Amino acid sequence: MLIAACANLSPPPQAAPEPGAVSALDQLSSNACNEVVASSLAGARIPVSDVRYLTYGLYRDINRGEIVGYDAWMGMNNQPGAVVVQLDAVCTPKQIYARGGAQLPGAQ
Repeated sequence: MLIAACANLSPPPQAAPEPGAVSALDQLSSNACNEVVASSLAGARIPVSDVRYLTYGLYRDINRGEIVGYDAWMGMNNQPGAVVVQLDAVCTPKQIYARGGAQLPGAQ
């Protein structure tokens, strides 16, 4: 998260999720952040039907043991790698980015 602040990144655009998006994500990986992840996908113009898998990584404060954030890793149909939505402990989106050869719509 400090890197995002230093890089002057802005939170990903949010939009109303398409109908059924949250339940589709819940079937892949149930998580309290799925509604925000669905909104992040909609904001990035990624249809939830493009998501092949969803898995969450979490960050813990090593001193207190509390969860301080999540990464929602999503494999996409028809492309390698993953799209990642980084969230804080209460599911506020911090950024969205592509890894391992995946591309976000409109990215060059």
